[in-house]
Amino acid sequence: MSRRHRFLLKVNRRELATILAALRFHQDENLQGGGTIPDQVIADIATDGGTRKPLNAKAVDALCQRLNPEHEPAGMIIKPPDRERGPEPLFRVVYIVDVNSGDRHEAARYAHRIMADPKSQPPVLHVIEHTGRATLVDLSEEGQGRRTQRRKPRRG
Repeated sequence: MSRRHRFLLKVNRRELATILAALRFHQDENLQGGGTIPDQVIADIATDGGTRKPLNAKAVDALCQRLNPEHEPAGMIIKPPDRERGPEPLFRVVYIVDVNSGDRHEAARYAHRIMADPKSQPPVLHVIEHTGRATLVDLSEEGQGRRTQRRKPRRG
């Protein structure tokens, strides 16, 4: 997009949350097939009256991440998994742990010990769907596996 077509949009957090929710809904409801947008009114909006090519699901995901970058780990972009063609959906599960260590390899070994230790506190995991929708799952919460926060976001 050329600079002369860009514009500054000032919104508050509540408005941003609504924009992100609308983008994620559009991504889930209208862009799953990868072809044309089924709802003609939405298609007209998404194509600016047929004058522009609509964003695909990956482009919507990238836009959501740009709009809400503070929910992404600093310096790290984790892409969603490819769409699974098998009988069950494919998820990317991300475990983030900070450890003090003398070097990278020692840090990785220490993190692995924490992950494998049955006495460790159950973690909070980022679970990413192929659509880019990310959910924080806190396994230490009552009713193990209960969703605690939805984002995206990844797939915003």
